[in-house]
Amino acid sequence: MNFRYMKHTLYIMAALLLLATACKKDKQEGGKLPLQVKSFWPNSGNAGTIVHITGTGFGSTAADNEVDFNGTPARVVDVQDTVLTVLAPVAGTTGIIGVHAGGSKADAGNYTYQQLSLHGVTPANGPAGTNIRISGAGFTSLTGPAKVYVNNKEALVSNVNDTALVAIVPEAAGSGKIKVIVDGKEVEGPDFTFQLIRGIKPARGGKGTKVTINGEGFAAVVADNQVFFNGIAATVLRASATQVVAEVPDKVTTGPVSVIIKGQRTVGSVFTIVPAPVFTTVAPLSGPAGTVVTITGENFSVNADEVVVLFNGKPAVVETAAEKKITVKVPEGVGTGAVQLTVNDQATTGPEFKEQNLGVAALVPDNGLAGAKVIIQGVGFSSIAAENQISFNGLPAVVSAATATTLEVTVPEGVSTGAVTLTVNGMNAVGPVFKRAGVATLAGGPTSSEFNWIQGLAVDKQGNVFAVDNNWIKKVSPAGVVTVFAGNSAAGNVDGTGTDARFNYLTSMAIDANDNLYVTDRFNKKIRKITPAGVVSTLATVTFSPGGVAVDKNGQVYVGADYQGVYSIAFNGVITRLVNNAYESVNYLCALNGTIYYAADYSYNAIFRIAGGEKTTYAGAVNGYGFQDGTLTSALFGTPTGVVVTDAGVLYVGDGNAIRMIADGMVTTLTGTQGGSTQVPGYQDGGFGNAKFSSISATCLDKDGNLYVAERNNKSIRKVFFR
Repeated sequence: MNFRYMKHTLYIMAALLLLATACKKDKQEGGKLPLQVKSFWPNSGNAGTIVHITGTGFGSTAADNEVDFNGTPARVVDVQDTVLTVLAPVAGTTGIIGVHAGGSKADAGNYTYQQLSLHGVTPANGPAGTNIRISGAGFTSLTGPAKVYVNNKEALVSNVNDTALVAIVPEAAGSGKIKVIVDGKEVEGPDFTFQLIRGIKPARGGKGTKVTINGEGFAAVVADNQVFFNGIAATVLRASATQVVAEVPDKVTTGPVSVIIKGQRTVGSVFTIVPAPVFTTVAPLSGPAGTVVTITGENFSVNADEVVVLFNGKPAVVETAAEKKITVKVPEGVGTGAVQLTVNDQATTGPEFKEQNLGVAALVPDNGLAGAKVIIQGVGFSSIAAENQISFNGLPAVVSAATATTLEVTVPEGVSTGAVTLTVNGMNAVGPVFKRAGVATLAGGPTSSEFNWIQGLAVDKQGNVFAVDNNWIKKVSPAGVVTVFAGNSAAGNVDGTGTDARFNYLTSMAIDANDNLYVTDRFNKKIRKITPAGVVSTLATVTFSPGGVAVDKNGQVYVGADYQGVYSIAFNGVITRLVNNAYESVNYLCALNGTIYYAADYSYNAIFRIAGGEKTTYAGAVNGYGFQDGTLTSALFGTPTGVVVTDAGVLYVGDGNAIRMIADGMVTTLTGTQGGSTQVPGYQDGGFGNAKFSSISATCLDKDGNLYVAERNNKSIRKVFFR
């Protein structure tokens, strides 16, 4: 045989061998799974009991499967891919169930011939508290009640007869077998799938937020899970036995998340609807890679993994996260582009950030009046002061000292609220907003004689401030000129115009939408009304000593009493007591939309609220004297006075020598501490961090939101600017 012929023969043999191998492999892959029994139920019963055997590798027809009960053949009545249904044979005895198919044998387990039998469970899934109906036989007993277990945890049996049981799935049962025990005999049924929502993340967001629901008993097939947000169906994106991911639909309101599987609903925690995040400030708006940028605003998250920040499309590392502030580190190569913030899949686009070696990060302080000193912090400054050109909202400012990271500047005359801008060596940077805010004296002062004992303030639409001062009502023009508007130094009880009227110790003042003034005339026990023309009349005569007075937007007048609560006074003078448990001396009062806030005498160091006819402690502690910022319940007040409320529900409270602010569930100190944590009494105008007060006695707000403060010791009226 020549070499060429041998070589050709070898090629043919190799090809045949490969073909045979492939055919063998195809035959193996196309064959059935090996015979295997996974479970069966029930595991006991009389002859004729229907038994379900689950597994793989069964024959395709009844004739292809042989089942015996301890050696006695049983009738196969139904065949599915993974389930055989058989009848326990009449002549069978307690013992092993054997299954024969495809030349193989597998044991299912021990079957007990007895009267007790379990035929079915409905439903086969659900949360704790689900009522499951168990059908079978032999459930009644004369010696003791039947017991039901779900995954080996005992369930409460609520109803029973010989062929049916109703049991309640216990808490934390978990998934597992249903078991019934009667007279020491037991029977197991199918697995019960226990449903539970352990938690959701995130727990807040809005339309489009993708929420992960963690728990157990979910369906692995996406379509078999129905998710609802406060009753509105959501789209399920992914699913497994322990986790479902769903997208929040439109028009959802705050409420619980629920999952329905095979008709059984499981209710979880509340998902809170919040708007998309809102930018307030981004600082700095320029700087090199690695710069830490602070973003302030609303609707952020305290969880950093729920926040995504992009600089011109590039993701930044979130270093800290809080409800209203986020800090991030600028990534490399961002160039110039918008900052985008996404919180729980809700995105907002903010200002433009420029990657360069110049940036303004912070202003200390970030508020004040002309002439104040401000330290500007950042990077890329020139250490030569003249090479740094600074402007406050377009007005150039003088730089008095400079380093590479700090500039000391003087706020220019005529300053208004706006951004600080910086130019150094041809590069431009936009900094944070500087607020024209602070404290300035409108009238009076420690050495003046214009005021003696101011106890109430109000301001009209033209910016004129009115003050009650013993038996006078004094008027202060926007320019600070003080005149007598009504009353006289002599006490009396006379209605009239201007100085012809007489009062007997005025204690508080309020103003309505038509610029009518209302004052409490304490010793005359009257509420007096004064028109813009100075005409004084008596609105109501009361039986108590009146303290504070307030008027809401609808013109409703409220009056506080000494240890007798708060009263409303109708336009016709009819007096109604609002609550029966306000026993403090109500000296300082304000009202908004039917809700009343007030401070009492020095024995009560809290702000109280009356809403819906009920009085509660709104902020501070009744017996907790102090000076401490914090939540409504943790904050402390010393001597709260002059309570006023804005249309947005923000409260300002005079507290000794400081002004406190209550907003968003928090009490903070606005001014009066010179930047520290304790009050600094004195007399000093300037920014919030520099101003000093002494014994604040009254406050009021003008139409633009500016706050006016009266002081006893300084005998002055001061104006607090917020912008």
